[in-house]
Amino acid sequence: MPVLVAYCVVLMVWSTTPLAISWSASGWLPAWSAMGRMLIAACIGYPLLRILGLKMDFGRVAIRSYVAAALGIWGGMYFAYIAAGWLPSGIMSLLFGLAPLLSGLYARWWLKSAPLDKLQWLGFALALSGLAIAVSDSLALPPGSWKGVVTMLLAVNCFAASGVLVQRERAGLHPLVQTEGALLVSLPLYLLAALLVDGVPQAWPTPRPLGAIVYLGIFGSLIGYLCYYFVLARLSASTVALATLITPIFAMSLGAALNGEIVSSRVLAGALFIVVGLCAYLFGPQWRARLRGGAVTRS
Repeated sequence: MPVLVAYCVVLMVWSTTPLAISWSASGWLPAWSAMGRMLIAACIGYPLLRILGLKMDFGRVAIRSYVAAALGIWGGMYFAYIAAGWLPSGIMSLLFGLAPLLSGLYARWWLKSAPLDKLQWLGFALALSGLAIAVSDSLALPPGSWKGVVTMLLAVNCFAASGVLVQRERAGLHPLVQTEGALLVSLPLYLLAALLVDGVPQAWPTPRPLGAIVYLGIFGSLIGYLCYYFVLARLSASTVALATLITPIFAMSLGAALNGEIVSSRVLAGALFIVVGLCAYLFGPQWRARLRGGAVTRS
């Protein structure tokens, strides 16, 4: 599969996931909704492994890679489902836009990448300012939304740390093996959280949340994570997380059109600050190097 195709699939899945999470978590028990999608993905993924002639790797390095990936699949997604009870889907996607910043920090600590320069710190400050502007709009956010913001930031941290930890392990696993292994590690954690937090469900979900769970199980979990780990093995974690520059725009549009969510001028201004900050963080050093190179060439 070409990397560009896989990256486009990641963009599509990430753009639609916040709204699907909102529908499934609001229409049924959040922990059971999250576990349902992962169970669907795992049940489809294992036969697919057999069809493709692949085998699960249970070596020490592979298991460490599964656990690292499970930090994002369980921690990142479970806390996002909890946050969906307080936040609109567009704001959830906007908060996920901080993933490249956090990925860069974790890569600096764990992969010993180059330290951040002044432009990157400026981008970090701009993005945080945009976040503050976006979540300060009481008209666009329901009461108690600060709980959702805190929970969603925890989800983003889990997601960003997971991608960097998977890269650090360098297990060399097939993306489908990596995805299936992470799902198998995540399922017991989801079951434990569902029983402790939500209890045993008394009824099945209604059609809309059920459809969202099925969609997330097939596309959000299996196909989405398969493509994510495919490109993650070929690109840096920060470059993969660059998709979060694009997905909030689509996610907020979908939330407004299909879920009646308010996209106020303050939210849009905050989104603009975040996008500018991310651009400065991700591309600032390269742009400055090119400008200096051009100046030296002209002289």
